[in-house]
Amino acid sequence: DVATMLLDHDGGITSVVDCSYATKLPIEPFPETLMEVDGSKGTLRLTQGYHLAVHSKGATKLTNVEPPALSWASPPWHNIQESVALIQQHWIEALRAGREPDTSGRDNLETFALVEASYLSAAEGRTVSLAEVLG
Repeated sequence: DVATMLLDHDGGITSVVDCSYATKLPIEPFPETLMEVDGSKGTLRLTQGYHLAVHSKGATKLTNVEPPALSWASPPWHNIQESVALIQQHWIEALRAGREPDTSGRDNLETFALVEASYLSAAEGRTVSLAEVLG
């Protein structure tokens, strides 16, 4: 139900990913995704109701980022329904251009490897690299 991962990225960037499916909130946000990103220059917070707060240098900018409901979509599922149409459009464009889609099978195998590395790290109490899991 809960996972915390410390990830190293190219270019020396480190991130902490803290996922929880067990968090209890006063109002269940599903199917919305809530997110917080803290960086050296500021913080982004995507909260319930599609409110995006950008905090930097003592100032906060609030923006409503709710996706529009397509004619065939219905709230609260419109954020997910639109993603289906967008990913299919992206795949068609990539196939026509002869390039690999952003969400390729290779990309999804790396995502799966990240999950496997997390489980292995937790089971063995050590740091596990993606290269070790990918073989």
